[in-house]
Amino acid sequence: MIISKRPLGVTILAILAFIGAIAGVCNLIVLLSNDMYLHMTSYFLRIIWIRYIIMAILLLSLAYGFLKGLRWSWFLGMIMLVIGIILQVRGTLIFLGTLSAYRSPSEIFMPYIIVTFIVFLVILVIYGLILFYLTRPHVKTYFGIGQPDDITSIVKVSKRTIVFIVAVLVIIAGICIWGFTPSGDINIISVSQTLENPHPGDTITVIAEISGGSPFLGVSASLHYSGRMEGTVTSIDNNKYSFTFPHPFEDGTEKWYVIRAGDKVSEVYILQVGHVERSNITSLAITDVIQTPEKPTTATSSVEISAKVTSNVTISEVTLEHMRFYEHDSGSGGGYGTMQPHGNDTYEDSIHSQYYESGTQIFYRITAKDESGNTAVTPVYTFTLTETV
Repeated sequence: MIISKRPLGVTILAILAFIGAIAGVCNLIVLLSNDMYLHMTSYFLRIIWIRYIIMAILLLSLAYGFLKGLRWSWFLGMIMLVIGIILQVRGTLIFLGTLSAYRSPSEIFMPYIIVTFIVFLVILVIYGLILFYLTRPHVKTYFGIGQPDDITSIVKVSKRTIVFIVAVLVIIAGICIWGFTPSGDINIISVSQTLENPHPGDTITVIAEISGGSPFLGVSASLHYSGRMEGTVTSIDNNKYSFTFPHPFEDGTEKWYVIRAGDKVSEVYILQVGHVERSNITSLAITDVIQTPEKPTTATSSVEISAKVTSNVTISEVTLEHMRFYEHDSGSGGGYGTMQPHGNDTYEDSIHSQYYESGTQIFYRITAKDESGNTAVTPVYTFTLTETV
């Protein structure tokens, strides 16, 4: 016999599911209403859209089914909980694995580590309690679950419905496989910049022609300079992407940038705005750039960079700027530091690499300035971490 009265816990879960759906939609609106999306690629914006929309539909369906006591909503809730627990356990293991790579976390990060671990455990406990609650006899009875002939009667009464649902699921799965599967290897075919010789305050756009990607998501394309991902990224057509810098540059600005598409990184391009002074009146020069070791591996704790900087006047600053890209499009980063003098006009600094995986690609360049206002720069150097033998 099915109990028509809804258990209080089911009502609470339905309300929470409804609130979660509305909160997700509001979060998406807030994200798109500020300038955070300017630093996201169209690829990741599409992923965010799809994720929030799917979650909102599932949670609203769950809330409705729980309030009405519909049988399918119980199965939907159980499936979502099991998937949630699996993902949470996976996230916890990844967190612990990342943490184990650090030999001695600093006191500053210890509170963050503890709080993060506690949050992981609390969420797992909450999922487990909800899963346990939904398996209680009175809850299952409310949803019409638990009778010995439930499955048999459902199959007999709803054969056409089941066939229709299975067919729809197969079609949806096929569309998803086609739409989310890359059509081929991702390659950066060409990169062009407009304006070619920009003036201060001009809007600067970079166009990249990229092959590959998937029909629904396209390519995870991004522009990086100074170690940051920058620019409003839009798709012009099936294989062209436009990167517009969000802010104008001052006269004399010089940046070096690369385009990343999937796990591919382009060659280095130079952006110069207005008049970039390269006077050598003081004979400012950077020579003898040495990288130690020449072929870093994952066992290398840091890569030492040294260079000889000379000028007829006092050197005011020597800096090392680098960008790094992890393999399989799993992230990027960068750094900017002052190189320290070590005698005989030699300046040194290091790029820490002990926490980076094999395949990580690192670009770096040295810039020097003297008291006369002259600037000298090196070409952009690059190396890739290999697996320790």
